[in-house]
Amino acid sequence: MSQSLTATGSLLRFAARRDRVKLTIWVVALAAFVPYMMSIYRVVFANPEDLTVITGMLANPALTLFTGPGYGTTVPPEELTHQVIFGSVYWLYLLVFVALMNILLVSRHTRLEEQTGRAELVRASVVGRFAPLTSTLLLALVANVIVGVLAAAALIAFDSDPSSSLLIGVATVGLGLVFAGVTTVTSQLSAFSSAGSGLAGAVLAASFVIRGVGDMAAGPGKHGTWLSWLSPLAWAQQTRVFVDDRWWPVALLFGTAAVLVTVGFVLSARRDVGAGILQPRRGRATAPSWLRGPLTLAWRIQRSQSFWWAVGATLAALMYGSFSQAMVDAFEDLPSIFQQLMGGADAALEGYSTLTITMFRTLIAIFAVIAWTKVAAEETEGRAEPVLATGVRPASWMAGHLLVVGLVSTALLLVTAVTSGLVAGAVTDDFSLVGDAVAGAAAGIPSVLIVLGLAAALHALGPRFVVFTWIPVIAGALIELFGDMLQVPTWIRQISPFEHTPAMPAEDFTLAPVLVQLLVAAALIAVALWRFPRRDIPGH
Repeated sequence: MSQSLTATGSLLRFAARRDRVKLTIWVVALAAFVPYMMSIYRVVFANPEDLTVITGMLANPALTLFTGPGYGTTVPPEELTHQVIFGSVYWLYLLVFVALMNILLVSRHTRLEEQTGRAELVRASVVGRFAPLTSTLLLALVANVIVGVLAAAALIAFDSDPSSSLLIGVATVGLGLVFAGVTTVTSQLSAFSSAGSGLAGAVLAASFVIRGVGDMAAGPGKHGTWLSWLSPLAWAQQTRVFVDDRWWPVALLFGTAAVLVTVGFVLSARRDVGAGILQPRRGRATAPSWLRGPLTLAWRIQRSQSFWWAVGATLAALMYGSFSQAMVDAFEDLPSIFQQLMGGADAALEGYSTLTITMFRTLIAIFAVIAWTKVAAEETEGRAEPVLATGVRPASWMAGHLLVVGLVSTALLLVTAVTSGLVAGAVTDDFSLVGDAVAGAAAGIPSVLIVLGLAAALHALGPRFVVFTWIPVIAGALIELFGDMLQVPTWIRQISPFEHTPAMPAEDFTLAPVLVQLLVAAALIAVALWRFPRRDIPGH
């Protein structure tokens, strides 16, 4: 057995060095989530009574789908604490992102290494059979423990109960290891990293939905059903942190992680390096006639991701639209920051619709960046090379991807606007909200195109630069939602890609800023199409 683990330490140090930037960003961002949320609570919900706004909305079973069973939220207002709200509402999202970190980490260091052939080079030296997988899981363990320790320490720093804070940290580590184990198994099933991580992502999505449906079916005042217990996300939440700490559900997390990791090791011993347990289907000998151009190829690459984004965005639109009347009814009780974001009591409904469209616009901008990251991967992973070798011009290849991602982004934005408008109209008997939402979404299209054009322009300089597109997107989103509260300087707000979009329907449409945004987007796209053919493209 010891020979099977030869060089595990060396591979662990190698993996840590290769991931020192990417993994550090993940860990720091996840760890910062706790102090960030606790700081926001102190500003927005200065008094315990202010938290009744959140607990009041949690009485709506539909919201339970997106939060959790809500332990401790039915106590008298004077007994509510920021810690209870964090544990019952927002901790879920920290868990989801910790799971994502583990899915990407394990897939990146196992299946992707085999897919690119680097694993074969490593195994050509003195390396034990299980050393690569073991080193990857040790790296995942270290990352999860750091996140858990920092999260617990941050809670204690905000005057939280040490025992409950430690329970949150340990449960977060356990949940992360469960999805490291899930990805260990799925990476053995498929020969492709995207399929392996996609399967693990599907398990995470199913865990979220099953837990949500189980909690929602329990009804107000109840805390989950048997269906909830089928999800590892629920096991973490069923620890009842800051209310009635229970440690035994944590054993389910670590026990499941141990079983999954064991299954992963067994499966890895039953397949060849580079192969999967499930054999891929044979592709067609020739491509169908519709797939013989750069435009249709770009659609083929993006269509699966676009479909799932459409499903997710539509569900989000259904949720936000259904809360329209509840938000207006609760306006007087909302914290001042929310009242300010909604534009005042006289236009609360229009303000909520504007806020909803703003969030969707940011969401679709994120889709544009992720979609273009996939385009950059076509080049870095060598799939663009055979396409360009057929005589397709580089500018045409990039233009096809720009057109597809631009059209899909526009369609997603309009679909979410129509969906949220229809649902909001149904609950408020005001179907004029549909037109208002569509107009607001249409006004936001140029800002999304700016983000897309920036991603393409950075790609034209080199695929590794695409990651910098996240800076204006994340900064712009924070400025949109918290710019006034954070007193962001005006000159910074002016360079945000979202700042100049007309805030419809709360404000009237103005043509000039939209035209300027379109010109900026067109200029960025022109720079991308001019620069891309003028640099070296590997193998072309």
